[in-house]
Amino acid sequence: MAQHYEDTANDVLWTKSNLLIVKWDFITIGFIILLIILGLIYIGYRQKRQINNQLRQKEKEVIEQNQIVQQLAVDKDRLIDEKDWLLKEVHHRVKNNLQIVMSLLNTQSAFLKNNAAIAAIRESQNRVQAIALIHQKLYSNSNVAYIDIAIYISELVNYLADCYEAHDRGIRFEQQIEPVKMDVAQAIPVGLMLNEAITNAIKYAFPNKRGYINISLGTLDDNNIMLNIADDGIGLPQDFDIKETSSLGMEMMKALSKQLDGNFKMENNDGVVITLIFRAEKKFGNIESENYPVQY
Repeated sequence: MAQHYEDTANDVLWTKSNLLIVKWDFITIGFIILLIILGLIYIGYRQKRQINNQLRQKEKEVIEQNQIVQQLAVDKDRLIDEKDWLLKEVHHRVKNNLQIVMSLLNTQSAFLKNNAAIAAIRESQNRVQAIALIHQKLYSNSNVAYIDIAIYISELVNYLADCYEAHDRGIRFEQQIEPVKMDVAQAIPVGLMLNEAITNAIKYAFPNKRGYINISLGTLDDNNIMLNIADDGIGLPQDFDIKETSSLGMEMMKALSKQLDGNFKMENNDGVVITLIFRAEKKFGNIESENYPVQY
């Protein structure tokens, strides 16, 4: 009996010993797991901190790049404004110089007695004015690269009509001009062409009657522009040959059409009709309003 109790006591002690070992094993395992968790948390914290530092560095770089881009944009706008101002100043000075030339021609004509010489100087003044108007438009507009050819033609027609007293002679002007944007390289030869054609029509087409002069300009397609000046005057002489005619005005119109790389034609059709088709060097944009005739 005593042996039985002793064995039972030994079993209890062994069980308690094993339970204590298991308990310490669980504590050890838990501690190890806790260390692992803490290690993972620390590693995650370090990685997060490292990522945050990288993000802050990237953000700083982006901010610096944005500041550089903004500064470049400011510098670009400043340079564009300076360029526009310089171009306006150039056009303004050219216009003023041309006005001085016109004044000199006018002064010279006061000392002349020959009517032909006076008329030649007057025509030269008109040619200079046709160019000066373009530079005036370029420096007075917000866009220094292009002019609205419709507004320019209207002012040129008014100038020539006043210069030759066309209204008093019963000559009226009609215009069908699309608001085409044109740069100075093409506007000047077009203006000189108009000056010659309109001047000739006013001087020679209506010796003893009233009449009209029609000016039209528009885009045939994306690449070509057509200029047309027509009158209902007496027309060209029967033996007129454009190739054989060598007057200054005619030679100028031929040279200007070549400068525009255009197709120039003059013919009789109930009066004189001058047609010039030339290629637009740039696409000038859409038509802003419908065509309509303007009468004076």
